[in-house]
Amino acid sequence: MARLESEAKGGFYPTPVDEMELILKRLSCTAGQAITLLDPCCGKGAALKQWQDDMKAKGANPTSYGIEIEKSRGTQAESIIDHVIKCGYEEAKISHDAFSAMYLNPPFMQMNGERMETTFLRDLTGDYLQAGGILIFNLPQYVLKDVAKILASRFVDIKVYRFTDANYDSYKQVIVYAVRRRKGIRSEKERRYQQSIEKELHNYSFLGKNALPSLDVADLDTNFYTIPKNEKPVVLFQSMKVEEDDILQSLQTSNRFYEKVEDKIKDLNITTGKKINPAMPLKIAHIATAIASGTLPEDMGDHLLVGVSKRVQEQKMQINPKSGKEEEVTTFKSKSIVRIFSDKGIFNLK
Repeated sequence: MARLESEAKGGFYPTPVDEMELILKRLSCTAGQAITLLDPCCGKGAALKQWQDDMKAKGANPTSYGIEIEKSRGTQAESIIDHVIKCGYEEAKISHDAFSAMYLNPPFMQMNGERMETTFLRDLTGDYLQAGGILIFNLPQYVLKDVAKILASRFVDIKVYRFTDANYDSYKQVIVYAVRRRKGIRSEKERRYQQSIEKELHNYSFLGKNALPSLDVADLDTNFYTIPKNEKPVVLFQSMKVEEDDILQSLQTSNRFYEKVEDKIKDLNITTGKKINPAMPLKIAHIATAIASGTLPEDMGDHLLVGVSKRVQEQKMQINPKSGKEEEVTTFKSKSIVRIFSDKGIFNLK
């Protein structure tokens, strides 16, 4: 689900430095070990930088990775953390199961009938956080009911703390600490734990701040999480978003590689944008995927081919099985196209 930049600007809530200090006090590491830290909503990079510095001070060898959709904030983050990609996470290529820990502070808002905190948790913790990796999840307390099922099914050793009195009343924020469980069939004990923790998290949404311990409670000796070394290297961490500067640079530095495949190009009429045959005898979706993955050369000399995946919204009427009433339902599906950039214009192959 794509996030609009205007909404990203409005939904930017950086973690207060004093609360971040308390969050980090419950995180430990092993001296000398390499760890990878991911912040998929890193903003200007301040919280991730603070986290990385804390891990260094505790003896680890941390590498920081941040994602930020808003360009100006992403540019600021680049100056203080190791790796930054400036796009939405949906437009990024990232190595799976390669991160020791994740700090997740998503937009606090509703979009298309779902809390964005739920969307980010589902999309980002399924593939990127390694088994045994640590999740630190920042969200409003009243949203715990929406994320309870995903948290309980994917994580163990879950604990919840609220912000201190100095900051809690602004956004009712809480911090969830959790350990990523290994994928596979659950034991009966694990299933019982999942059911109980889901119910507990759901109930916390309605109980108010006094039901949760504050981050400054004195239990650090017994409640802390050790960030494990990264089991896999981060081979992929890059944006797949095509910017205007990328297109211009590619056209200016053409190596005429298109000659190797020009026998597959027939009757390319850029002027009208209509008489265009595909580069290969495949469907457009196949071509777009091939171009995006780098399998098919995209630099064709005097023009550039780019594979683009668009999210298409559709409305349809269907019967609600519970109420028996007809309701309008909004659905989303991906549609792949090939976009041609040239000095004569931009054209889509549909």
